[in-house]
Amino acid sequence: MPQAEALAVLFFLITTLLLLRLGDALLLLFGLLVLMADAALLAAFGGRPLGFLALALLGIGALLTPSEQARIRWGRRPRRLLPPSEREPLEERYQILGKIGSGGMAAVYRARRKADGLVAALKVPQERFAHEPRFLKRLHREAEVLRRLNHPNIVKVYEHGQAGKTHFIAMELIEGPGLDELIAERQLNPELAVKILKPVAEALNYLHRQGFLHRDLKPGNIMIYKSALKDGDVDPKGVRLMDFGIAAGKEFARLTTVGARIGTPTYMSPEQAKGEALNEKSDVYSFGVVLYEALVGEPPFTGNFEQVVQRQIQEKPIPPIQKNPEIPKTLNDLILRMLAKRQEDRPDLAEVIEILAHPERWEMGRASSYALVAALDHHGRALRLMDPEGFPIRAFSKHKFTDLDVDPEGNIWAVAFELSGAQGMIHRYSPEGEELLSFGPYGMKLGEFLNPTAIAVNADRQVFVLDSETQAITRFNFTGFPETRFAGRGPGRGTFEDAKALVWAGDLFVLDVGRRRVERLDADGRYKDRIVFAKSVDDPTPRALLGLGLDQDDRLLIFDALAQKIRRVTPDGRLIDSLAVPLKEDDDPLALIDVFEAPDGWIYAARRGNKRIWKLRGNEVQEIWVGLPVRALALWQKGRYRP
Repeated sequence: MPQAEALAVLFFLITTLLLLRLGDALLLLFGLLVLMADAALLAAFGGRPLGFLALALLGIGALLTPSEQARIRWGRRPRRLLPPSEREPLEERYQILGKIGSGGMAAVYRARRKADGLVAALKVPQERFAHEPRFLKRLHREAEVLRRLNHPNIVKVYEHGQAGKTHFIAMELIEGPGLDELIAERQLNPELAVKILKPVAEALNYLHRQGFLHRDLKPGNIMIYKSALKDGDVDPKGVRLMDFGIAAGKEFARLTTVGARIGTPTYMSPEQAKGEALNEKSDVYSFGVVLYEALVGEPPFTGNFEQVVQRQIQEKPIPPIQKNPEIPKTLNDLILRMLAKRQEDRPDLAEVIEILAHPERWEMGRASSYALVAALDHHGRALRLMDPEGFPIRAFSKHKFTDLDVDPEGNIWAVAFELSGAQGMIHRYSPEGEELLSFGPYGMKLGEFLNPTAIAVNADRQVFVLDSETQAITRFNFTGFPETRFAGRGPGRGTFEDAKALVWAGDLFVLDVGRRRVERLDADGRYKDRIVFAKSVDDPTPRALLGLGLDQDDRLLIFDALAQKIRRVTPDGRLIDSLAVPLKEDDDPLALIDVFEAPDGWIYAARRGNKRIWKLRGNEVQEIWVGLPVRALALWQKGRYRP
């Protein structure tokens, strides 16, 4: 390469470095003139030594020229809290006092307006969104929506606009926690949660009357002034609904949301998740999710984005009362209606507000002469005492129980496998949830078990426990002392292949699933009789039997798996009647069933591992959606003696 051309290239590179360090429009123009002068100089001297001199001077100047950032450091200006792109025009109007926080698209600063001293929350775009038209449109739409609203529980906007190249919103500064923080810190009880959310419901109702939908309700968009929280109570005047960035007029929502999913998936309504048209009931659903989370501590559906979206569309939520039995039945019912999949099945906000406003009308469950005892597959309090409609009265114990029974004094007996040294696997609880007794550790000796799976008690203060590993039955007294052990695995009478359930009705009845029969033994284990159902008159093959229980007259309720029917029979095997048990797509037809009759004539049946309990009486069928897998179910009826 000729000397002149090489010098020209070097001149160009060093001049470019100089321009980058100057970083100013006027200096940029000056630099272009210098570049032109360099080129002329080289042309005039043909790359001779004078050109090298000019090149050396230019390089030294580039190295000594301070950059824009260096000039800021060397000057007397205070350090800016705003990003570099948010320059003087905004800081001439507001003194930045500190950063409050930032989200994925915007940052919020505590700032004082210099004109009048007003302290505000200043919301500005994150650097990468500072020139994004769609985000800036959303930012200013939020401000315009808020400027048109006037409600004590909706955050106020003081001004919005553009200062230089920076877009901003100046809004009410709320010094206090978000509802999401209170939920995470477990600071809420049902009463406090409702006191916080009732004014939010009123603000949302006002928003709808003004012709807007929020479309992004979530705990993080609800703030509470710290001064409004005191001694476990809240002043409703200190609650604010915030973040109207995707709020829109109802007509706009109908035109723009079809085919697009807008909002936070955990709080989306099914129609929002599917990208369908929204209306006020869509916000009601999202508000129901917020109320659920505030009362329970977690939302009804969790997972990644697509998992949550699909669950919002397809799954029924676990009733909140099953996760937190302290929730009043009235609130539980309200939330489940708010979370209905169809918009028309949800209540309107006026009804929601009316219910939240009158806690004195809330029901805690239906009073009855009996209750259900259920062992649920739950990481917390898994043993539940529930009213006849399935609403928890009390919850206790963390054991994973496999079977239950109730003694004449109303105490609950439960078995759970636990390989933990001397810890007993047989437990006795009072109806209030106090553990009264624990016995039956792991082992092979009398009074020990490898895997206890079934239990039955009688009025003679005897307890019978089945070990599924050995197929042996151990009889205890009510103090937990082992009196005898009988039966076991074998082919003969009084032994079993795969026993699963026990009931006491004058004698001990044992369901042997392996041999498809129910055997009758006395209290000492002596064989007395058996019950078998043939497939038909012409086919003596035994039918599969997968459930055993009692009616109010101590007659047997045996579940015929082939017909999916409960057969009521006398202790000597005479058939009285039959009752079909519904079978849904997610039901396992081969699951063991717990079944019993309540004093009012309802027969309760629950397939183990399924999330529902069936109530059956004649042609009447009712479904109790528990939402958690049922591991065992029994009848609690104090004073119910079985002779």
